[in-house]
Amino acid sequence: MQPRTNTPDRATTNSEGRQVTTIKLKRACNGCGQLLGDVDNRDVDEHGNLTDVRGECDHCRPLVELEAAGCKTWEITPRTISRVDHEVDQRGVYAKGYWQEVDGKLTVVGLRVGTGEGRVVACYGDWLIAHPDGTFTVHKAPAEVSA
Repeated sequence: MQPRTNTPDRATTNSEGRQVTTIKLKRACNGCGQLLGDVDNRDVDEHGNLTDVRGECDHCRPLVELEAAGCKTWEITPRTISRVDHEVDQRGVYAKGYWQEVDGKLTVVGLRVGTGEGRVVACYGDWLIAHPDGTFTVHKAPAEVSA
């Protein structure tokens, strides 16, 4: 796949003497939100839907490869945590909210999966990965997302 161009914004002055900035629309990774470069024809499928570009993203490419190898992945967010907790429970694995003190209040900040030494914690923005052998790992969010 061809690498994306990344056209910089261009400031010019129009015929009326006003400053005008010309921009090229950018495509963000649909996994982590990092900008990948200029939008082009590969971003929309034949039905007009946005395509999955996680494979172009340095951060999300490993997730795509894990999914191709048979792993199940979930991004942990305040909106998805209940569903992910339920799906992990359906696999017979213990899961519950992970709490930390935030601004002086005890707050759920992620999901704890498993018990004992094998347990993992996926905080909001992280990706929880269920491997075919029944183990779980965490793919940490990029620094800009988790901070």
